[in-house]
Amino acid sequence: MTWRGTYGGWPMLRNSRVVGSQMVTRSCHRSRSSLRNKTIKVTNAPASAPAVQGSTAGASATSPTPSASSPSPAPTQALAPASVAAFGPAGLADGDDPQGAALAVAGDPARPWISQWYATAQFGALKNGTGLLLDMGRTVTVSSVRVSLVNSGADIDLRAGSRPDLAFLPRVAGASNAGGTVRLRPGTPVHARYVLIWFTKLPPDNVGTYRASVYRITVQGQR
Repeated sequence: MTWRGTYGGWPMLRNSRVVGSQMVTRSCHRSRSSLRNKTIKVTNAPASAPAVQGSTAGASATSPTPSASSPSPAPTQALAPASVAAFGPAGLADGDDPQGAALAVAGDPARPWISQWYATAQFGALKNGTGLLLDMGRTVTVSSVRVSLVNSGADIDLRAGSRPDLAFLPRVAGASNAGGTVRLRPGTPVHARYVLIWFTKLPPDNVGTYRASVYRITVQGQR
């Protein structure tokens, strides 16, 4: 084995110098190539991450769903009638106390509208009813009607329609043995121009006869 000089203070063999140099050079080439390949892989990795997909999913999860708002129903109010008239089975021709009909909406319990007196609660078999017809002036939506009575024990029908004729005024609500202030409310609001407070049974008065007495009628609804 022949020695040939030194390298970095270490003795070197003649035959091993070339081999050593080639090995170091190849090793450096492999290391650089390996580092270059590794650098490319690390640099390219974030580009393949689905960052856009994650952002889109998050936005769709938090976006509010638009909803159509429905309009609020109009509030009810007291509707003043254009006129009030006494009404009988034959219509406006045979109502009780037609001159005092306006007192039924005046609101004074000391001065009510009073029907004729009858010997029985069923009108002494002379007729099948009596009442008050309110003309609202035009078609309105009726939600309820309050009737204030002087005496208790009346049967009342609320009828409403488009013509001042009993046949065109169907029953929409009613009350039995009513007294004080009674509320007559249809199952659903009705559209009508005419509102009829119709007594089918009279309450007793304080002198032994039967008659109806009304001092306030309030119609609730919408125009």
